[in-house]
Amino acid sequence: MWKWMPWRRAATSQRPTASWEERPAPVEPSSDGAGAALPSLFPSQAPSQNAKHRHGRAAATQTVSPERMFSTDAVRRAWLAVKHAGGGAGMDGVTIAQFEARLEPELAELQRLLASGQYRPKPVRQVWVPKARSGMRPLALWALRDRVAQRVIYDLLSPIFEAQFLPCSYGFRPGLGVQDAVAALQRRRDEGLRWVVDADIEDCFGTIPTDRLMKLVAARVDDRLLRRYVRSWLEADIMNSADGRPRKAGTSQGSVLSPLLANVYLHQIDQLMMAQGLAFLRYADDFVICCRRRRKAEAAMQFSQTALKQWGLQLNPHKSRIVHLDQGMTWLGHFFVGNACYVL
Repeated sequence: MWKWMPWRRAATSQRPTASWEERPAPVEPSSDGAGAALPSLFPSQAPSQNAKHRHGRAAATQTVSPERMFSTDAVRRAWLAVKHAGGGAGMDGVTIAQFEARLEPELAELQRLLASGQYRPKPVRQVWVPKARSGMRPLALWALRDRVAQRVIYDLLSPIFEAQFLPCSYGFRPGLGVQDAVAALQRRRDEGLRWVVDADIEDCFGTIPTDRLMKLVAARVDDRLLRRYVRSWLEADIMNSADGRPRKAGTSQGSVLSPLLANVYLHQIDQLMMAQGLAFLRYADDFVICCRRRRKAEAAMQFSQTALKQWGLQLNPHKSRIVHLDQGMTWLGHFFVGNACYVL
């Protein structure tokens, strides 16, 4: 629950970021229509094609022996990261303390299963937790050994996809955070872009299509075993869904890989928005588009709806609006009004 705290001005980050005018080329169309070119929002601003983005995808994972990918050091690093993050037990009831009490045999067995291709995830337990502002959201609780396995894969995949992500994306990325996104919005405000599309993607983590996401993963990850493990987590069974119907985990929040996979999918939206020359800033499933005039903001909001629909997503109509900064708006736990920004 959001709580009003004594207002204090937010610190301005000094991290250098690329100008919003540095735009990538439009997304190339694919056979299923995903990424097909959309009409230009502002034709005079449409960028020229960039050969690096069209043809020069970074080298994906080369075929490496499973023993090297799932080495003792890799599994131990993953365990330490999961232990540091904390969290409760999954369906098997094993806690961090219990896992640590049998650490060596647990890690050795997990390493063996991962390297041999015999690893299979356990069913997932789902709980509902309060959202920051209102309502409830589902949270997937994975068995501890599954979270360690996911972290091993995360450590392998994150550098591959980080190489392609755009500067407009701030959420769940190494070295970036809320303060960087807030500082970027302040810079757009100071440039005179004071009409803002304040938008939220409806049930983003719960509606990303598995097959389309896996196509994006496969485009940059050559190793079949890694791809198989990613799919196994997306298709893991949720044993206690709220409506009692069989459900798959997908990219639901709670998975170690969920934020990275969501960014992989939403990178397609980033490209479409930036290709239009928009001052677009995204933090996970929340984004803003800063404009100089209201009619530009209206056009940008309409374009964002079209771009999201193309990728099987939609705006949350109750949390998306157009607002002038003089009216005030809240984003990422900060209140922007006029030329000021306050931490809530």
